Amino acid sequence: MKIRIITTALLLMACKVQSQELLIDNVSIVSAHLPAKLLGQYIRIVDGRIADISATALKPLTENPTRINGTGKYLTPGIMDSHVHIGAVPGIGFINSDMARQHSDLVDAYFQQQPKSFLYYGVTQVLNLGATDGQTEFESASVHPDYFTCQPIPVVGGYPAIDAEYTLNNSPYFIVDDDNEADIPSHIDRAQHTPEAVVAAIASTDAACIKIYIEDGFGGASHWPMLSDSTLSRIRKAADRHQMQVWAHANAIDMYQIALKHNVDGVAHGMWNWQWPQDQNNPPVSQTLDKLIATDTAYMPTIQVMLALHGMFDDTVLSDTKRHLVLPQKLIAWFDTAEGQWFKQEVAADFGDLPDAKISELLGYGVGRAQQAANYLFENNHPLLLASDYPSSPSFAAAPGLSTHIEIQQMAAAGVSAKAIFAAATLNGPKQFGMQNDYGTVEAGKIANLLLLEKDPSTSVTHWESLDTVILHGTPIKRQVFIANQ
Repeated sequence: MKIRIITTALLLMACKVQSQELLIDNVSIVSAHLPAKLLGQYIRIVDGRIADISATALKPLTENPTRINGTGKYLTPGIMDSHVHIGAVPGIGFINSDMARQHSDLVDAYFQQQPKSFLYYGVTQVLNLGATDGQTEFESASVHPDYFTCQPIPVVGGYPAIDAEYTLNNSPYFIVDDDNEADIPSHIDRAQHTPEAVVAAIASTDAACIKIYIEDGFGGASHWPMLSDSTLSRIRKAADRHQMQVWAHANAIDMYQIALKHNVDGVAHGMWNWQWPQDQNNPPVSQTLDKLIATDTAYMPTIQVMLALHGMFDDTVLSDTKRHLVLPQKLIAWFDTAEGQWFKQEVAADFGDLPDAKISELLGYGVGRAQQAANYLFENNHPLLLASDYPSSPSFAAAPGLSTHIEIQQMAAAGVSAKAIFAAATLNGPKQFGMQNDYGTVEAGKIANLLLLEKDPSTSVTHWESLDTVILHGTPIKRQVFIANQ
């Protein structure tokens, strides 16, 4: 007993000298692991982690702790967006694109703001699903969400680059697939680009998962090469040996069926492409989703993907005042120039001479189908992950943080309950990717990435807008600090 008392005393002395302490008094805790919210709780955070949770007031361990009066407020875990691409700029494209090089001033201004914009909407963790572009810029910011990544295995000559030469020169983890007719230069060491070698190389990084691409063309097209069944099977087996998750880019019924055949851990897009030439009037939507449920395959609705395309043909998008809170003013102004409309014109060209209103209507079908698929899974008690796929394209209708918030709204519009969305936004991502010991719930020992709100977001998605303070690794920051153009 004496030893225990002495040890405790020493810890208290060390805490007084070294630690940063935050106390939150009389707050209501809302956390997906709890059957109901806990009222009148007292929280101690020490050195960026939750140290104590008590129903009675806590005495400070340090001489000058930071103290927050939580009366009437709600404390929740921070949001995790499980599908972002932080190396791309809305309206411009990826950081290494020609357009980005031509407008380096806009790109620089954007990257200075991007981390703050995620935090403005309460996003305290992001998963860069399938790239590391932009990581240096993102993590060099003075404040930023915690960053994680998955590594992609692109298809040579296929998705996502389509350009075989680009993939061979810029992607370290491509696979030389004997069934792919792409020409492989003689200097490529094929032994380093087998499924087994590539998976082993990815496993040696800190990647949370492997991303594969099951995409033979957008819409009704089917002209892009894909990884063969044999290669996909070898990727799955190699990933199992290294205890790595495999996630698939897929959004069409037939592509989903291939992904499920090869036992992927998750599908990184909602199923909104219901084209089925075999029987156009009866596409096997529910049957395919039932297979996903039966195999416990994780699902990201990513409704925002189609909505971002749809939004380019909505005249009200650029005047939305919420965009001015999260994007540099000069970037928004550039969106309204002829050059800034380049991607809209590229998409419009695929629709021939149709007017914008008709294109908007047609793109809306994809949004509706993505919502229907999300609703079907929710009604069948299949957990969802919050995933905006921001920015999924060079659409100027996407915006950091705001796209995550809109994804939450779209899930609600699909009929997913506020309680299920709360779990999708806070717990399901960390749980899926093995981060639940650090994130996802308000519990002692967890990293103190937390949100303080005026209203309970588990009862209505509109309550996310009542965010007052973001607590990042134990440091409380008022939401207004993150606003752009200040």
